Amino acid sequence: MQGQAVLELASAPQDRIFWQQAPEQIANGVNSCTTLWNPQRGMAIPVERWVQALPEKDGATLLLMSMLDRSECEASTRELEALLSELRATLDSAADGILSCDLQGNIRAFNHRLVQIWQLPDALLTRRDDGAIQAHLQAQVQEPERYRQCMATLRREPLLESTEVFALRNGLVVEQRSVPQLVRGRPTGRVFVFRDISAQLQAQAGLQLAAQVFDSSLDAIFIADAQRTVIRANPACDALLGSGHASMVGQAATDVLSSATPENDLLDQVQAAWQADGFWAGDARLRRQGCADAPVHLSWVLLRDEHGQERQSIGFMRDLAPQHAAQRRIEELAFTDALTGLPNRLQLAQRVESAIDNARGSSTEFAVLFLDLDRFKIVNDSLGHPFGDRVLKLVAQRLQDCLRQSDMLCRLGGDEFVIYLHGAGRPVAESVARRVLDEMMNPFTLDGLGFSVQSSIGIALYPHDGLTLDDLIKQADTAMYRVKERGRGSYDFYRPQMSVNLLSRIKMEHAMRLALSLGQMQAHYQPQVDCASGRIIGMEALLRWNEPQLGAVSPATFIPLAEDCGYIVTLGAWVMEQAVQEAVYWHSHGRPLTVSVNVSALELRQAGFVDRVARLLAEYRLPPQGLELELTESVLLQDAQDMAQLLTALGRLGVRLSIDDFGTGYSSLAYLKKLPIHRLKIDKSFVDGLPDQEHDAAIVQAIISMGRALRIQVVAEGVETQLQRQALQDMGCDFYQGYLCAPALPAPGLRVLLEEQNRDEEKEVSASATRPSS
Repeated sequence: MQGQAVLELASAPQDRIFWQQAPEQIANGVNSCTTLWNPQRGMAIPVERWVQALPEKDGATLLLMSMLDRSECEASTRELEALLSELRATLDSAADGILSCDLQGNIRAFNHRLVQIWQLPDALLTRRDDGAIQAHLQAQVQEPERYRQCMATLRREPLLESTEVFALRNGLVVEQRSVPQLVRGRPTGRVFVFRDISAQLQAQAGLQLAAQVFDSSLDAIFIADAQRTVIRANPACDALLGSGHASMVGQAATDVLSSATPENDLLDQVQAAWQADGFWAGDARLRRQGCADAPVHLSWVLLRDEHGQERQSIGFMRDLAPQHAAQRRIEELAFTDALTGLPNRLQLAQRVESAIDNARGSSTEFAVLFLDLDRFKIVNDSLGHPFGDRVLKLVAQRLQDCLRQSDMLCRLGGDEFVIYLHGAGRPVAESVARRVLDEMMNPFTLDGLGFSVQSSIGIALYPHDGLTLDDLIKQADTAMYRVKERGRGSYDFYRPQMSVNLLSRIKMEHAMRLALSLGQMQAHYQPQVDCASGRIIGMEALLRWNEPQLGAVSPATFIPLAEDCGYIVTLGAWVMEQAVQEAVYWHSHGRPLTVSVNVSALELRQAGFVDRVARLLAEYRLPPQGLELELTESVLLQDAQDMAQLLTALGRLGVRLSIDDFGTGYSSLAYLKKLPIHRLKIDKSFVDGLPDQEHDAAIVQAIISMGRALRIQVVAEGVETQLQRQALQDMGCDFYQGYLCAPALPAPGLRVLLEEQNRDEEKEVSASATRPSS
């Protein structure tokens, strides 16, 4: 370099400018960096130079230039910068957010993922305000106070390692791991690693849910490996195997499962289905040691890996035992009666159809008996339906004992039974009917209660009375109904004339249903008379029917018919309204007569009966004591508790209650003291024997005495002679009704009778007034 001009050593334009300055400006002692051309190396060398002025004695100034080779230093700097760039790229490519701080919490470094997770604004990043960034992080946490306490703890304990989980307001869940930075074993800062574990938690929740579903599923589920060995089974699997049986785990699935059809191999079926569809579904049997195999419905799904190789399989089993039991029960119910277990009509039809097929072309006979229990409804209503059901079971067993093995007993429903007598003609059918009646006469005992249940039986013979089961049942039913008309408790064979009578009954029912709208029905009134004074004090409303073709139809004919078909409810409501209107008429004319109306059990059982009576009284403004309801003793025994509540409600309403035909029905004197009974009516059959028949007189006297003791008025029905009236008066009877006073009269006739009595009473009053006093 010696002898060279410094401008020759300057390699950069700024160097030329530097050396062209005045010496005093150059030699100011300031160092600078530049490059020096090295011809040997053929390259510019980075140097650091210092220029100083050295004054000479002659006043000249020398310039002393010192240079330091910076090649290695700059190479190290470039290497460090490259390393830092690589480190920055590594940090920014990390999947987790990373934050480095010193011990005071000042931020040293962070990566791009941290910005994404915590949604750091650009403004904060530009300002590099560490406090604002830390405040932003705390504000993003759903539990900022817990985050603040956590950071405070880490500042107090610089060597502490921690792992925390925070839920952010943006919906992410972040795991924060913190470790200290150590230099020569001393903490100099802290590194935070933030990992978004939202998807991981969701996956864990999904796995937990799947495990919960697996364990709690009502279906039995098992998982098998590629060799069909069960590697996991849920509790339902163990339950299906039953207590005391080994778990399926560790066993080959095909060892515990078999085809529902023995001729087919389950594994062959499953593998064929897997090849075609990837799953198999069908019925199978689960083998259980020491007990019967369990029928199951199996769905077996094959799972393959990404290469299509068999990896695992999942089986879903549903216990078919309840379904099979239900199916058997359905089949049983289709052919048997649910209550008694007897064959039902469908099973009977199959049996009879088979008998008819076998009888064609031969003289074979058989008989069908239709049996109905007499007055069973009273037992059922008074003692309750559960008790009645148990009675039906006892009856079924007793009837079954009367039959041969070849016969069949069928329950149609309610208290109706049908008996098929195989190969039986008239003599055998009659013998069986008598045997049944005799057996039914024997008392039953249930819950310590003894009682009897009679029956009525109708008999039809094949082929004389019908060629189908329906015809035979219909004819036997007709014969049975004829038995009931004659008094019940017997049997009869079907005769064609019975169908004619039944047709007449159907026609009468139809005519009766039209009679009200056609004005053929009328309410008649029979006076009730004070025995002592002879004064009319009330009247009983009675329904009369005049049919143009039939003439006057007896109440004894159409009233039972109306009760059987349920039309008595309509007729009873109509009569009651007519009677109330008539009573209102007499109340408004100064004669507060009480009108009595007969009420059937069917009417009383109608919902809202008490409310209907109350509305009727309110509508026509009749005082409640102006209406009297007549009940039979048998009504009081039906649903005794409910009936007592109903009659008590009527009593609270103010309506009077009387017992009709007292002493002729099922008597239970207990109701006389428990129920609000106002009157007892002595039946005409007892009055007819007065005054000569001692037994009748004794019965009448007993009823009157009992009524007087209980403060219940007594009315005698069917009084036709003065001798009868006098006998009743002598016994202390309160009132009477009958032909002695008047028959049942239409409303105009009753009004004439009452007006005549009014005039007679007025004359008597006038005569008494003009008669001189003694």
